[in-house]
Amino acid sequence: TKVKGANVQAVVNWSIVPAQALVAKNMKQIALDVPLFQSHGFGNIQYVEAGGEAANGTLFPAGRLLVADVLPDDHPQKKLLVEYAREYQAKYNELPSTFGGHAYDAVLILAEAVKKAGSDNRAKVRDAMESLQGVVGTAGTFNMSKEDHNGLAMDSFELLTVKDGKFALCPKN
Repeated sequence: TKVKGANVQAVVNWSIVPAQALVAKNMKQIALDVPLFQSHGFGNIQYVEAGGEAANGTLFPAGRLLVADVLPDDHPQKKLLVEYAREYQAKYNELPSTFGGHAYDAVLILAEAVKKAGSDNRAKVRDAMESLQGVVGTAGTFNMSKEDHNGLAMDSFELLTVKDGKFALCPKN
């Protein structure tokens, strides 16, 4: 209850399960009514389920995979995200998390680089990978360079929240 007495404006929790759910539950238990910011690692519906009602309102940064169904039809990632989510759910009988999407993106980028290099020669694949532009993946649109091996801009991320036990886009206001 030291936190409650300190008049904090928000709680930032950078942890993994089970702490993510415990922090949300503890905040609810002591009636600490301030925003709870979690890391991108919160992007798995199992963590929301573990937090139960206390997870509602949690805020966290993530790619758009978790909210693919609410993206505008003309969004450059929509088709890929909806298809990925559908195939994932069909195969594993659960909602996708951002983590599987990261693995998908890694294989996608490697495949595009090998294709562009026309070879599996390591140096050629590296050079091709560093020149990839506009590769649409689950985390965003990748624009790679020798200086930027991440390839994602800040606009690849959204601030997500939990509403009624489901992931939702956080209103931009």
